[in-house]
Amino acid sequence: QFVRQLGPRSPHLSSEQFLKPFFRHLALPGLSIRELDDDVARFSKLVFLDVSRNGLTSIDNLPPNLKYLKAYNNPITQISCKASPSLCFLGIGFSRLAAEGLEQATRRFKNLLSLDVSFSQLASLQEVVLPLGPLQRLRHLCLGGNPVSLLPFYRVQVLRWLPQLHVLDGVAAGDEEQADAQLLVAWGTPLRPRPARVRIAIQFQRLGGARALLESVAEAIVAAKRAAAAAAGEEAAEDQAAAAEQQQDAILEACAGGALRLRAELPDGAWAETAEVPLNAEEAAAAAAAATAGGAEEPPKPFDVFEKLEKLRTPAGDALYFELDVGEEGSEGSSGEVLQEDGLLRLCRWARKGLAVKVLFTPPPPPPPAEGEEIAAAEPAEGEEDNAAERAPKAPEPPAEVDVGGAVIALDSLLWHSQTDLGDEARSGTELPELPASPWRVHAAEVRVVPSEQWLDPEVQVPPLDDGKSQRKLRFGDA
Repeated sequence: QFVRQLGPRSPHLSSEQFLKPFFRHLALPGLSIRELDDDVARFSKLVFLDVSRNGLTSIDNLPPNLKYLKAYNNPITQISCKASPSLCFLGIGFSRLAAEGLEQATRRFKNLLSLDVSFSQLASLQEVVLPLGPLQRLRHLCLGGNPVSLLPFYRVQVLRWLPQLHVLDGVAAGDEEQADAQLLVAWGTPLRPRPARVRIAIQFQRLGGARALLESVAEAIVAAKRAAAAAAGEEAAEDQAAAAEQQQDAILEACAGGALRLRAELPDGAWAETAEVPLNAEEAAAAAAAATAGGAEEPPKPFDVFEKLEKLRTPAGDALYFELDVGEEGSEGSSGEVLQEDGLLRLCRWARKGLAVKVLFTPPPPPPPAEGEEIAAAEPAEGEEDNAAERAPKAPEPPAEVDVGGAVIALDSLLWHSQTDLGDEARSGTELPELPASPWRVHAAEVRVVPSEQWLDPEVQVPPLDDGKSQRKLRFGDA
């Protein structure tokens, strides 16, 4: 209406006195903004401001009547603006905010109803509950992706010390969780330091796409067989074998009798191995027959999908169960260099990055010499002692494992907890145990692997979306 009355070229419409008080909603994401200077205070009627995905390292100034501030994906470490009693939502996740920055925020924004500091640098319960305790109007809090969310009994302890919360990490605090929090009050449970260790169990269920990993090694095995036949002067046999392979499954023929092994990277950089998964031609044929009998339009190809891997163990027969040290706190030198890595931060980086899984292939062993076949051995020279044992043919060495591919498994279930982890046994006790009765489980229901030449960094490797399906927002507790 103003434009129609005054005209689009009116100097009143382009003046600073008109423009800045005019805006109520302002979205400025991804514009390489480095600071919010004092001129932002001139936006006197602004209630919503989005400055996500910029280069802000601190929040120095804000509009005086702002209610909603979104500042996601900024390397923010401190908040030094004036107090803003009107602000009711602060979204500052995916930042470098640590204990000092959170304390600065709580001193300036005392009427917050909702606070999102997910995927930041908060590493202890004391750093969270002590500054947030006075915010009695706070109802929604998101801490998922922080190191603190990896602590045992994280949810129940936060709810115990912040009873005003209704929703934590996007999950409503139910009656059972509220009762567990009151149980900690009755026990007089103090704020506990971080434990020395946490326990994690890895469980695989289904491996898919393995056949694509075996194509290159199958070609190499077939080529080696042909070269050996040609060296032995068996040209006719070589041609016959090549013609037969064209009629058969080359991967099945070359890889049957071999084995696959999974290797998973742990937070300290070590790799944990599983026992071998044999490549059995009879089992592959039986699986294809069962799929055909079940009405499958296209039966699975041999060695492409492996089911029922829940009981897969280590080569020694132990469960895939690991105790990870997190008790050591980090330290820095005078110039900021890391003298000792923080164990909890290391675990958090590993969980954010995802579980790297590699697939190793062991080729089938070479066939033993045929019955009656003689292997030539060098005769001893004149005057040398004839040692028949040394001249006896040696058994061929087992083939070496080959790294053929892998995948990255998202670990959302570790970063987003939807339950208190307080079991019936703990509820019947008189104090909060140091660790839950059961370890955290990394349940990989579907591991879709890719060949080594397509191996991507975990930060960018994502599964393709199915046609016709929209992208699903990550849910807490998914793995």
